Amino acid sequence: MCKSDPIQAFLKTCKELNAFCSQNGWIIDDSIRYEILQRQEESLLIYVTFLESIMEGSGCQCDQKSCYGRLMLTLDDQGEVISAEIV
Repeated sequence: MCKSDPIQAFLKTCKELNAFCSQNGWIIDDSIRYEILQRQEESLLIYVTFLESIMEGSGCQCDQKSCYGRLMLTLDDQGEVISAEIV
C-alpha cells in the first residue's frame, strides 16, 4: 500500500502557487513537482514546477506554460505542512 505524499497534497490546494502563473490560467494538478532545496526543523525550502493551462475565450485549452518558483513551507510539530510563503 502506497502512502500519499503530504507535500504534494498540500501543493494541490496551495493558493500561493497562483502567483507563479503568467497568464491567469489554471494549474494542472498532475503536473506539480517539487524538490527540497533546504530542510530545517520547522520549515522546508522547495523549488516547485507545474504547467499552467491557458484557455481561449471559448473555454478551450489553447496552450500550456511552464511555471516555477520557490516556497518556504512551515511545518508543525509532527512535520506536516501548515503554511507556505513565496520566497
